Amino acid sequence: MTNLTSVFQEYVNIIEGDGQQENNARTDAKETKKYILKDSFIKECQQLLRLLIELRKVLKSVEPKYMSERDMTESDKDDFDTEFRLQFHQYVQKFKLLENYENKRQELVIQKFLTPQAHMIHLFQGSADPKMSLYYHANNDFRSGVLKSLSMWLSIVSSQFSTMQQERLVSQRKFETLDLNSGPGEPDDLVSVSSVSQSHLVESTQDEVKTYEDTISKLTQEQLQMLETEHEELLHQKNEQLKKVEKINKTILDIVSLQSDISANLQVQSQNINNILDSQEDIDLNIKEGNKQLTKAKRAAGRTAKMTTIIGNSTGNTDHIS
Repeated sequence: MTNLTSVFQEYVNIIEGDGQQENNARTDAKETKKYILKDSFIKECQQLLRLLIELRKVLKSVEPKYMSERDMTESDKDDFDTEFRLQFHQYVQKFKLLENYENKRQELVIQKFLTPQAHMIHLFQGSADPKMSLYYHANNDFRSGVLKSLSMWLSIVSSQFSTMQQERLVSQRKFETLDLNSGPGEPDDLVSVSSVSQSHLVESTQDEVKTYEDTISKLTQEQLQMLETEHEELLHQKNEQLKKVEKINKTILDIVSLQSDISANLQVQSQNINNILDSQEDIDLNIKEGNKQLTKAKRAAGRTAKMTTIIGNSTGNTDHIS
């Protein structure tokens, strides 16, 4: 009969190896779960980033029509400005919430795991894990980088919209300048009037006055009323244009103010980080000084205990001799 012991042993080794691999996989999975944060910060940052990218695409697609004087009316442009500002404001508020949450989370992590005092506590408890400390440092840096990326995208979108607003304002001013220099009549009428006036040049002030009076006398009351109406309409149109220019100026000021708020927020964040680092250095110094004082106290207590023991022994011996 053939000896199958070696073959059986190979099967046993294979099964044991597979079992060991499964145990290692379970152990790795448990180790990995320790480093997983159960929050939706990254997911919400991804959603906000997608929304900002889509908003920038909308700006790029609308920009040609927005800068044209025919494709969009001034009223349509004003409506677009209002909707954009509201949407962008919501995204900025969302960013501030994420930033505030992450700042508080990092402060808690630093106090609980990353300070020398916390490290000593975990060391005495037997729960010190160097990998955990490295993970928290790396994770804090990564999340701070995500916030900086979102802040950069907010600045890009805001800057692009501000540029469109400024170009619109410049175009509006050019249009007003040309419109003010021209009269309410058609170009053909202007050319015909110019040719007639050139063919009938007056040679003196009296002739000019007479020509003007003759022209006015030929106009009927209805024609005079029509000229007055056109004049009032022109003034009304100019007033409306001035109101729109004022609204555009206000929009630009709002965007600039929003950019200033974002910059100020970033500066405050940097200042807070510097304050945390300074506080960390103070804590380290206090801990070192406390350790020195504790060591001195232990030495003094030891010497006192020895002296007490010696005095006690001496007293006992004296009593015994007596």
